[in-house]
Amino acid sequence: MTRGSCVRTMSNVSGVTMNLSVVIPAFNSEAFLDETLTAIVAQTCKPDHIVVIDDGSTDRTGDIIRRFAPAVTGMRIPNGGQGAARRLAITHCDTDWIALCDSDDVWNPDFLARRRALLDAYPDAQFTFSNFFSFGPASRPGHNLLADAPAGWLGQWCTIDQQGFYRVRDPYRAFLDFNPAYPSGIVFRRDAYSRMGGFLTKYSRWIAEDAEFVRRFLLLPGVVVVGDTAQTWGYRRHHSNYSRTKWKNILGCARILQEHLDLGLVPPPLQNEALHKIDHYLARAFDTAWWEQCPEGVTEIYRKLTPRQRTLKRRVQRVWITLRPSRR
Repeated sequence: MTRGSCVRTMSNVSGVTMNLSVVIPAFNSEAFLDETLTAIVAQTCKPDHIVVIDDGSTDRTGDIIRRFAPAVTGMRIPNGGQGAARRLAITHCDTDWIALCDSDDVWNPDFLARRRALLDAYPDAQFTFSNFFSFGPASRPGHNLLADAPAGWLGQWCTIDQQGFYRVRDPYRAFLDFNPAYPSGIVFRRDAYSRMGGFLTKYSRWIAEDAEFVRRFLLLPGVVVVGDTAQTWGYRRHHSNYSRTKWKNILGCARILQEHLDLGLVPPPLQNEALHKIDHYLARAFDTAWWEQCPEGVTEIYRKLTPRQRTLKRRVQRVWITLRPSRR
């Protein structure tokens, strides 16, 4: 693949040019990385650059990356977490657009063609994303992300056009209600990324670190956010996922929001809504840890619940689960 090919293949008839790099962090990803890279290299609209960061893998991840050269540029670094790997990859990209992809997910062949159409329809977009379908041994049959949205969410915050694209109104508030943007479906403008500070290595090892990045991106003044209802990629759910323990992922989202409040990043008009969302996350995390029958999760989260959230039912659940660890 030659440099600059994206400018030619991803230019559309209206003259909007989308030159784009794909960045992928990979840690011990030998089981799935080949499928991920095959799907990206085979896109009907070719990206300009594909960068994979081998984040200190101890398996055959590096060998797989090298097999895809020269279409794929690989770099190896000491293990530092996904955020640090993404940040480094982006510093090696000089394109106007950056696409994220995780090392175990799979893009549809027309993922980038569909995103090109979105940018043709919304040339002022700065942060874009698309719906996904779940697959793999831990997935729910027929599941897609937007099916999890609260009733009326799309109607409240968006207007879907004839192509299935939608501009998100008041994006920070909308994403407090429901987050429809997962890493492998995200494409953003490089200049907007630079203004919002990019991926911060501080959060690289935090669970839900990608949610921190998304929420901070949405705090950019006047940010234009556009989504796609089409299921343009597959989110692989398997037992080695970093966020495989659901209660930890939910608790991580609460921690991110609290961090942003503590740092003064959340504007005053949104702070009460953020606090309410934290309470919502904590209640969900407790209930999820209970259903997963995880004593340490139930105990940890119970300490964080507000007095109002410590209902009789939850008090009984906490006592009951801590009395039976030897039976697990």
